[in-house]
Amino acid sequence: MTGQPHLAAVERKLHVPQDQAAWSTYAPRFERLAAAELRAQDVPAWLAEWSALSAELQDAGSKLTVHADLHTDDDAIQGRYKTFLAEVAPQIERANHALTEKLLAVPGYVPAPDFALNYRRFRDEAALFREANVDLGVVHNEQKNRHSVITGNQKVRLGGEELTLPRAKQRLDSPDRARREEAWHALQASQLEVAPELDAVMLDLIATRTRLARNADEANYRDLRWKELDRVDYSPADCAAFHAAVRDEVVPPLGELVGEIAGRLGLESVRPWDYNRNNLLDPDGREGLRPFQTGAELEALAQRAFETLDPGLAARFGQMREGGLLDLESRPGKMTHAYCSYFPTTNEPFVLMNVVGTAEDVRVLFHEVGHAFHGFYSGDAQPLVWNRWSPIEFVEIPSMAMEFLTLDHLGHVFNDEELTRYRRKQLEGVIAFLPWAAQMDAFQHWLYAEAGEHVSVADLDAKWLELDRTFHPFVNWEGLDEAARAKGWQYYHIFQVPFYYIEYAMCYLAAVGLWRAARQDPAAALERYKTALRLGNTVSVPELYRAAGTEFRFDREHIRGLMAFLKEQLA
Repeated sequence: MTGQPHLAAVERKLHVPQDQAAWSTYAPRFERLAAAELRAQDVPAWLAEWSALSAELQDAGSKLTVHADLHTDDDAIQGRYKTFLAEVAPQIERANHALTEKLLAVPGYVPAPDFALNYRRFRDEAALFREANVDLGVVHNEQKNRHSVITGNQKVRLGGEELTLPRAKQRLDSPDRARREEAWHALQASQLEVAPELDAVMLDLIATRTRLARNADEANYRDLRWKELDRVDYSPADCAAFHAAVRDEVVPPLGELVGEIAGRLGLESVRPWDYNRNNLLDPDGREGLRPFQTGAELEALAQRAFETLDPGLAARFGQMREGGLLDLESRPGKMTHAYCSYFPTTNEPFVLMNVVGTAEDVRVLFHEVGHAFHGFYSGDAQPLVWNRWSPIEFVEIPSMAMEFLTLDHLGHVFNDEELTRYRRKQLEGVIAFLPWAAQMDAFQHWLYAEAGEHVSVADLDAKWLELDRTFHPFVNWEGLDEAARAKGWQYYHIFQVPFYYIEYAMCYLAAVGLWRAARQDPAAALERYKTALRLGNTVSVPELYRAAGTEFRFDREHIRGLMAFLKEQLA
């Protein structure tokens, strides 16, 4: 599926009728729920009605968001999305808060075991609610959308061509060092071109986030965000210990690994264009694997992989292919990130990517479709919309585990030598990712809990450079202008989903554990995977990890043990 028929199916899936994007359609139903006499025995039916209403609104919001990300250069589509954020989203927040307070006030109500955790979360959310933050939240969303528009329309001029960011980044995988360097300089120039705009957006976001925290009577934005994200199983101190463990247990072996590759390639040192954490250089100087050319080919090869892995997963992916729930290819005006969205009324996930034909695209597709499976299975098992998906500390396990669980099902994509390379890249990718994750998390802890509200762009740049030198000391920047290096913090998650990043590291560690178990008993590991997905939001984070067959740990000893396993597998 590619070209116009595919795009037409996507547009149909994302269409939101005018009345479904208007608050007037939903307001009477909220009013009825708010006015209803509510006794303890009435709560289950009342919750079901509220859940169905929330699902409809989530549908509309998700579809408008995805549509805007596919058309960052279309003023009409952007305008419709902004109108929803400004006129409907605040009303949803106020109405949901009123219903939450009504639920919490029901005398004698004891939530069922599968709703107990969400009842506690409702109570905590109600305590954080401030009317002043409703309108300020509109401003916050508008500022984040400015980032999407700027980066979605970003171009790279390279070799007489104007390329999208994903296509330009593809050149960084070339075995030709001169070609890599040329691409790297072009990407740096593009980044510096938009950097002043992104600097301004970030300063506005910091000011807004500081006000949000102050309005909620929190000492800083980290404290507010900690509660918003329901982080009850670990503390900021645990995160700081993770940063130190990665610095000591992962950075040195990563430096050795990168140095060995450089030595085999005859490089005198590792320059910035020689290091791509998503795809380390091939030690034999071979071209990067190019397993497909079009989005349709990528869909087909993934379909065959899922068919050999599990018929149920294959059927789900087939549903996505046929239902206009995949948009994979890179186009001008399309937001450059990859993600999975979700439409709860139909229990359908939607995957957006920007593929250019690389093996890395194969990995990312399995990752995003792992998220999609999470939506499908939790949606099947959990009628209430709040019980679907899972806490964010688990939500990356379905995706990252799928990267590993498909490793033995790609014989139709790669020959034996290529498959060995692909598997090696997967293992190297975990090692290379952990320092980046620690750096991203450490930067945000500093920014929101230590730097203070009057932090400057120069402060942001300086802190990022300090952290980059700590977590990537093996990259040689001698003689280069580090202005673009200092802008490494201008990354999607910093703008769009603050403090959501350490979860990737937690879940990668768990995914490696799942893969280790799957090598002993693949069927049992896959069944545990599905069981954990079906639990959704009904049990705690440690319980979800145990259901999947692993532990909720990211301490030094655990990291050291998994690093030993990874190095053993690479050897």
